[in-house]
Amino acid sequence: MKQTEKHKEVIEEALSRFRVAYDAESTNRELALDDIKFRNGDQWEDSVKRQREIEHRPCLTINKLEQRVDQVTGDQRMNRMGAIIRPLDSTNSYTEKHPGSNFTLAQIYSGIIKNIEATSNAKAAYDVAFDHAAGHGFGFWSIKTEYNDDDSFDQDIKIRRINNAFRVYLDPSAEEVTKKDAMWGFITSMVDKDEYPGADWDSGRGDSDLLWFDKEKGRIAEYFRRVEVDIIVWKLPSGEVIRVKDDKIDIRDEYTDQGIQPVKEKKAKTYKVEWYKLSANEVFEEREFPSKYIPIIPCYGKELNVDGETIYRGVIRYAKDPQRIYNYTRTASIEQVALAPKAPWVIEEGQLGAHKGKWENANIKNYAVLPYKNKPGVAPPQRQMPPQPSSGWLAESSISDQDIDAASGMYKASLGAPSNERSGKAINARKVEGDVGTFHYHDNRAMALQHTYEILVDMIPRVYDTDRVVRIKTFEDKEEMININKEIYDNESERWIKVYDLSQGKYDVTVDVGASYTTQRQMASESMMELIQYAPQLAPRILDLIAKNLDWPGADDIAERLKDNRPSEEEMQQIIQQQVQQAVQQVQNSQEFQLEKFKAMSDRIAKTRKADADDDKLEIELLKLLDDNGVTDQDIQSRAMELISQLREVEATPIQGQQDLSQQQSENMQ
Repeated sequence: MKQTEKHKEVIEEALSRFRVAYDAESTNRELALDDIKFRNGDQWEDSVKRQREIEHRPCLTINKLEQRVDQVTGDQRMNRMGAIIRPLDSTNSYTEKHPGSNFTLAQIYSGIIKNIEATSNAKAAYDVAFDHAAGHGFGFWSIKTEYNDDDSFDQDIKIRRINNAFRVYLDPSAEEVTKKDAMWGFITSMVDKDEYPGADWDSGRGDSDLLWFDKEKGRIAEYFRRVEVDIIVWKLPSGEVIRVKDDKIDIRDEYTDQGIQPVKEKKAKTYKVEWYKLSANEVFEEREFPSKYIPIIPCYGKELNVDGETIYRGVIRYAKDPQRIYNYTRTASIEQVALAPKAPWVIEEGQLGAHKGKWENANIKNYAVLPYKNKPGVAPPQRQMPPQPSSGWLAESSISDQDIDAASGMYKASLGAPSNERSGKAINARKVEGDVGTFHYHDNRAMALQHTYEILVDMIPRVYDTDRVVRIKTFEDKEEMININKEIYDNESERWIKVYDLSQGKYDVTVDVGASYTTQRQMASESMMELIQYAPQLAPRILDLIAKNLDWPGADDIAERLKDNRPSEEEMQQIIQQQVQQAVQQVQNSQEFQLEKFKAMSDRIAKTRKADADDDKLEIELLKLLDDNGVTDQDIQSRAMELISQLREVEATPIQGQQDLSQQQSENMQ
């Protein structure tokens, strides 16, 4: 590419900004690199390891930290997040379904984003970045545009992974957690100079570009920068708000010629993003990136500001010293046992005789028989106890193991180790308590994903801006082909309209942190199975839905057959009526049983009252009768006490009192 004055200015700016980012991030990168090496098994100090190797002594590494990182990243993989797109203005037409369509514009946006993630294999990008954040404190992914076919001019949006976090340099002056306000950023690679045979690798070298060269390789960078743009916005009499002027267009005269004047006019500032592929000497490619944000998304671990400098860390950082102690104590303990001689023999020198050679090798070879020369009055050879491993080493290794738990924020219950909990609820509660110590990693991931979706919402109307067919994925993971930006004539309004005009509307984004659709299907089937246990009458109506949500081959076919064989509304009414009648009959039978008990008790109570009208004795007798008849329910006992109070007020004969009481009992039971 022919170099222009603008290119020279861009290169000078890029070199200066790269140096700023390099210096600002040097501490984080040094700490992170040490974390990565430590995580990879390089867990001994160089001087100690070198000395032990000279002495031919072991340096064992029992890496307990990788499991901690795997625990955090495993939780992330089991709990995928998705975008929820919501229109900012519910009164606008883009919140309604278009004529002859089944989706709102917000649903189209959501479906396009799901399809972008699926076709980009965005899970890989998210997983790598999150693994880096949990391991050493920071990771990244990027958003790009690519032609969807070799012979097509239509572009698609892709989410790409960055497998080496050290390739990325972002504006250190950005203050947002997601670096949403970053004004520039780099994605760099060190390449063989032969890959760019026409490139100028030698001219212009100075102190400012030493970071861009070595003997064999040169640095190639994707350089993104935000450029401020002045715009003018009009609000038209129809209520529509449009941009009438920016750095590319000025359509004010066109509206004025049509006799349209704005109701309101506003001057504002926005941004555009320029992309360059460059070395320290020249620009190879350039274009405008279709967004107002730098399309590099950071995912951070734990953040701490130390004396004005932001330090990022992961699970590894503070657990390294306890891990070193654990390695050393376990190595020392094993070394003591391994290098200790076998149990020695105590033998009188004269007993060796011609067998001396065998006895000298007894600790090396396993002889079946060790002959000796018997000497009268001398005891046979005897073994002595070998040296025992130090209990101190074992105690220290146990303490350092607990220190690793504390430093990483994860204890044995979080790692699946058995504890004193017995119920599933108690086990889950302990695990949730352990997960709290690492929740900030997942929270930062949610913020990174939200910024990703904000960028995608900003890019979609810029990239998908023509009449074309796109594939979307619905919430149920079904695929639909949708024709966007297509003009049709609406007979009702008698005007031409665009179906799924993606340039219309404003949206905000939230992150769905719930279970995935697959997980929700499994939960739904389990919940429906529990439901029909309590309401069996519903089973004929929902069996097809239960089958549909099961994850085994043929489930959909079974669901269709069950759906075809579902009872009609009349049949369901008959089934429900029969079940209700059965339930009523059971209740009536139970009431009659209790009523008979009360009648029998009232006879006894009447006789007791006739013989002795003492109130306390009556209550005692009543409670005894209730207990004898197996009536322990508090509600029934209370009713009985009310009955005896009524009985005390009856002044008629015992027989009449019994009749009145029985009548009252019958009314109460009804």
